[in-house]
Amino acid sequence: MKKTIFALFAILFSNNLLASDFTGRKLTGAAVYNHDGKSILFITINDTNQMAACAYTKRFAIDSTAANFQEMVSIAMMAYATGDAVHIKGIKDSCNYWDNAQDLKGIAVGSIPF
Repeated sequence: MKKTIFALFAILFSNNLLASDFTGRKLTGAAVYNHDGKSILFITINDTNQMAACAYTKRFAIDSTAANFQEMVSIAMMAYATGDAVHIKGIKDSCNYWDNAQDLKGIAVGSIPF
């Protein structure tokens, strides 16, 4: 029984342990770059505390192999153009899309939780 409860809690909270949230931030930059046949979205925010150590350029990145890439580009460009606050979900301690930028998992505009 204890193992079942532990497994249930591990499943429920594992997503949050692997992610880092940045809420109420403003995008200070957004760019799309082509490298090795893939498009890469880079974004920067106004508060870079708590970013992954590997992200020494203080950017987030995601490439076109991600299923939600086009949607993230659309939301990022709209948020940058309007100046709306965003909720960024990064992948904790991961810089696989670009080796000096934290991996981007999600971006939201408005008061909607992930």
